Amino acid sequence: MDILDFLEPQVGKYVDALLRENNVGVWGGPVHVLDPKTGRHTITQRHCCDRFKIQIPYAGNTVTWQIIFDSMHPSDPPDFIFNDQDSGFMPNIEEIKSLVNWDAEDTSALSLVIRELLGAYKEHQRQLLGERLQFEHSSLLATGRFTDVEVYHSRKTARGPTTVNFLIRLPVDFSNIPEFLVKDNPGDDTAILLVSFQNQEATKVSPQLYLSPRVEHVLGGSASLRIPTFQNGNCLMDYVPNVCQLLENMVEQIVKGYQKRKEYLSAFLSHYGRAVLEYDAETFNKISLLLRNGDFYCILHIVIPTFFPRDQPLFELQSVYNVTTYGKLIAAVNKEYPYSPRWSGNEMADRARIFLEQWIPEFKRSSLSGSRMR
Repeated sequence: MDILDFLEPQVGKYVDALLRENNVGVWGGPVHVLDPKTGRHTITQRHCCDRFKIQIPYAGNTVTWQIIFDSMHPSDPPDFIFNDQDSGFMPNIEEIKSLVNWDAEDTSALSLVIRELLGAYKEHQRQLLGERLQFEHSSLLATGRFTDVEVYHSRKTARGPTTVNFLIRLPVDFSNIPEFLVKDNPGDDTAILLVSFQNQEATKVSPQLYLSPRVEHVLGGSASLRIPTFQNGNCLMDYVPNVCQLLENMVEQIVKGYQKRKEYLSAFLSHYGRAVLEYDAETFNKISLLLRNGDFYCILHIVIPTFFPRDQPLFELQSVYNVTTYGKLIAAVNKEYPYSPRWSGNEMADRARIFLEQWIPEFKRSSLSGSRMR
């Protein structure tokens, strides 16, 4: 059952608008509403709940607040109860303008209050920073590039916070990534860096990079992304730009690789037009050719890597006659042929042709020996 089914209708309008916004904080995640209750214990029917909890993604954690309306006067502004862990958070209500000037006719009224409270909460968390982490925060903002930053203190003990998270949105431009690479992956293109300081002195630091699903897909998965470690003596104002530059370089390689793969396949289509069996006309990462050497035919599969031309394509020759004792077509793979990423697509295809004139006879001899015909 939908959470809105439990709420007093006027309250439900505010909550519905809040849930539809679906983009809060650096992480850009949705707010979750749960645990609906009513303050009028004599009421049992549906559509009577006037209080609930919200969970807000914040700096790699979840902040939980309770919101209390009055079902007798649902147009009145709500009260808030903050998490016990945030007992020091006491925002000046007079500074929360959307709450002071509550507009009951505006369905986005609650969303506006939440955003203002998050701004106050962000400042509250910043003020809890010690001298070293205050420097990290202020120097990072001073770069002018990394201004979307959230700070969160967690795992509090009697001695104070033991972990401080910095959640930083990296301003990487993903707009030039070819559409075919992202069309089947939902969500915005984002790159978020989470840097966890285990103490206020920043003697132990753990960075983690998070990418939206389609960006991770485009860049070849998390295994392809190895960000540098945060060494002793590093500062965020130096480290974060380095990670950002790493991502920008990878995106640039992806974009250039797409154009180079297209050029590469076009050259093979020109050289081997009538021999082409199939090729990927969208991603340009594979082509198959039917080649002949005398009376011997074989299929050449060329697999072009994502980071082409930096990475060399793979050649695989496959017999159309001969199979192994297990019934599989005999094949041979080669990545040792002449290659340079500086060559044009036409020169790569021409050099490949010369190489294949030597390799196919060798493949013919090896496939015929110790094999059986289909």
